Amino acid sequence: MNLIILGPQGSGKGTQAKLLADKFGFVHVSSGSRLREFAKGGTPKGNLIADLITTGELMPFDTVMEVIEPDLLGAQHGFILDGTPRNLMQAEYLEWFLKERGLSIDKVILLNIPREVSLDRLQKRALIEKRSDDTPEAISERLAIYEHDTLPVIEHYRKQGKLIEIDGTPDIQTIFLDIISKLENK
Repeated sequence: MNLIILGPQGSGKGTQAKLLADKFGFVHVSSGSRLREFAKGGTPKGNLIADLITTGELMPFDTVMEVIEPDLLGAQHGFILDGTPRNLMQAEYLEWFLKERGLSIDKVILLNIPREVSLDRLQKRALIEKRSDDTPEAISERLAIYEHDTLPVIEHYRKQGKLIEIDGTPDIQTIFLDIISKLENK
């Protein structure tokens, strides 16, 4: 099974993706984590990625795909894609890319949380993890991009009948059990 997990920043996508990957043997493909790793490489492309991450700007999709392609193609028991696609063009490209390789997206999990919860969680994460992309300015920029660009992606998958909506405000285990229940009943 190949999944995408979507939601605003701070919704717990990475946490839930890791739990699902562990339970089902999926490859957890976190575009953000992979890009942050690449940014530490000190290469010219890595330095460009680091600059874009710091500002909160949307990464060029060809760069994202270059970084995550080995993970997608190497997933023997399926994957869960976390952090991509971010806009409708990326969703359509991803579908084409996978179809060309005999793959497809089976379900899309949406973790719904209010903007205030997202801001609160990101501010707490910034204090704990000290991530360069969790400055107040970068957080606001990423949430604005999510609201403008990613909401149409959600509608795209809703129209395809692939969307599973989850309340992302309870505790981690409650959210995880809700996802499992809805995946098994679809």
